[in-house]
Amino acid sequence: MKQLEVYVDELYKNASGNKKEIQDLKAEMKSHLLEAVYELKAEGKSEQKAVQIAIERFGKESEMRSVISELFRTQKVFSKVLLYIGIAILLLSATVFGYFLNIGNERTMEQSEIAYAIGNMIESDPEVSESTEEKIEISLNDASYIKKMNVYLNEDRDNPVYKLDKGTNQTFSLVYSDLYYGSGDGESFVEIEVLDYRDIGSLTLFLGVACFGILFLIWAIINVYHRRRNTCLRDGMKFLKLITN
Repeated sequence: MKQLEVYVDELYKNASGNKKEIQDLKAEMKSHLLEAVYELKAEGKSEQKAVQIAIERFGKESEMRSVISELFRTQKVFSKVLLYIGIAILLLSATVFGYFLNIGNERTMEQSEIAYAIGNMIESDPEVSESTEEKIEISLNDASYIKKMNVYLNEDRDNPVYKLDKGTNQTFSLVYSDLYYGSGDGESFVEIEVLDYRDIGSLTLFLGVACFGILFLIWAIINVYHRRRNTCLRDGMKFLKLITN
């Protein structure tokens, strides 16, 4: 029946998505419409009248087209937005990781030079006079990332001759690292705890990958549902048919 085919084609005119799924939905709708037409003809209606009633039962053309188009569009846009957000988070976290990794690598040489210099100061002044403390403070002025420091002499690791403790935030203890340096003639040993920028970068990358994984999983679930939604629409059409008969 040409009128039914024209009607169904018009309904799906603006629908976007998987072509095979759309064709399946169109075939299913035609099947239901034809079934309704045959039932109406069996009741004594003419073919033209039966076609008209069957179409009316499935709703006005403009309303049906709007619902179908909106269903396809909304689901497609939502899944794409989720995927794009996940990719953006992943790229941003990778960029942050690279940035902090570079800073961490630069700090490695700097903190070793500071540790060696302070170790030599302590070796030259084991009593750690006020002038030596001032020199140490000056050398640490631009090294705010150093949070703790212990300096030992003569391999005595139980009694540091110099201690520094700026305090650390226990909430972010994962981004602090303990480093050890020997210096001078081997009589001093420097232990420092630093805010490790490389750990910050690694943590950021981990969180970014985790967020991307979650969003990608949601995107995959939506797409699985997208492939199976024709079954739901078929059930909806059957229900519509039942309540309109």
